[in-house]
Amino acid sequence: MEFQTRELGSSNVLDVRGEIDGLGLERFKAGLAEAGKGESKAVILNFTDVMFISSSGLGALVAFYKQLRSQNRRLIVYGLRDVIRQVFEIVRLNKVIILVDTEKDALSLLEIEE
Repeated sequence: MEFQTRELGSSNVLDVRGEIDGLGLERFKAGLAEAGKGESKAVILNFTDVMFISSSGLGALVAFYKQLRSQNRRLIVYGLRDVIRQVFEIVRLNKVIILVDTEKDALSLLEIEE
C-alpha cells in the first residue's frame, strides 16, 4: 500500500494505491493522519488504485470519519471500484461517507456547499 498527499483548493487529497489489508493498515492510518493535518474543510480520498480494503481498513476509515466530523470537516471518497463500492453499501458507509465518481465531482460538491 502506497499513498501520497496533496493540497487541492481548500481540501487535502490522499491518493491511495494498492491493497489496504493487515500489512498495509499502519501505512493507511499514517496516510489518513497526514491528510487530516491542517485546517482544510475536507479530506478527499482517491481510491481509484485501491484493489482491496479489509474490515480493519474500513474500521480505520470510520475512526477517521468520526475525527473529521468532530472538527466539522468533510470526508469524500472517489474512484471506488464496483466491488469496493458494494462493500461500502453493504456496511452502509455510503450513508455517512460521501462517495462520488471523480475528483472533479468531489470539488464540485464542495463548491456547491460554500
